[in-house]
Amino acid sequence: MNKLFSLIIVLIIISSSIFAQDVDKVKVRIEEMNKIYTQAMIDNDTDKMLSMYTDDVISMPSYQPTVKGIAKVRELSEMQAKSGWKTTHFVLSITDIIVQGNLAIEIGNYDMKMSGPDMPEWADNGKYITIWEEQPDGSMKIKVETWNTDTNPWQQMEEAKQEEMQKVD
Repeated sequence: MNKLFSLIIVLIIISSSIFAQDVDKVKVRIEEMNKIYTQAMIDNDTDKMLSMYTDDVISMPSYQPTVKGIAKVRELSEMQAKSGWKTTHFVLSITDIIVQGNLAIEIGNYDMKMSGPDMPEWADNGKYITIWEEQPDGSMKIKVETWNTDTNPWQQMEEAKQEEMQKVD
């Protein structure tokens, strides 16, 4: 009985170390893809960004309705590019990776800055979840994404209003 128990413990330890190695490998792959994605955002390279999504992607941005399908994500991305807003700084920091079958769930934090027409540079930070799906060719693409800000825009508006009132006084 003790030998069976010992064997089970050894198998659990071996399988968990193999799983940990797989998670580490997936994390490295995702970190590399994130570098490409963040540079594409800074370069306003919509085609490069969209090449990283599945055709049936689901995107759930802050303060906007859910967007389904690559055509709708393209439409939203092109609208942003034409608006004059530009991402000037974008960093993704992975906090957790969960691997389940052919999916990898990336959880992390983001830090970004944007500039727009007649607007000062605007900073934002928040959290995100991206679900990556391994493709038949072995590559990974974004299947689902969502993010939201840690910055309270209502608080920012109130602070700006208070500053304006102080200037008047």
